[in-house]
Amino acid sequence: MQLNEMQKFCKELLSKVTYPRVGTIIGLQEELGKLSEVIMDIEIYGKPFDKDRIEQKCSEVFFSFIDLCNSYDIELDNVSKNRIEEMKKKINKWEKEHGETLQDKRKKFD
Repeated sequence: MQLNEMQKFCKELLSKVTYPRVGTIIGLQEELGKLSEVIMDIEIYGKPFDKDRIEQKCSEVFFSFIDLCNSYDIELDNVSKNRIEEMKKKINKWEKEHGETLQDKRKKFD
C-alpha cells in the first residue's frame, strides 16, 4: 500500500471519530511515549528484546503520525520524496563528518 493510499484508508477509518487537530499531536506524543517505554525497558532495564511489542508500538506511532498529517492535509508521498531528495544532497557530508563516530557508537550501544 502506498502512503497516499494508507492516508486515505486511515482518514476513512477515523471519519466518525475525528479529533480536533491538537488531539492528533497529543495522540502522537502519547504513542511515542509508549514506544519509548518499550525501548527503555530493553536498553536501560535489561528486559528481553520483544520484536512483536516494538512492532506493535511502531505501528501505533505510524498510524498516529498519519492521522496528524491528515488533519493538516499533508500528503506524505510528496513530502517523503522531497525529504529523500534533500537527504541525498547531504548524505556524503554526514558520512564524512559522522560516519566513523557513528560506527563506534553502534558497536558500543548495539
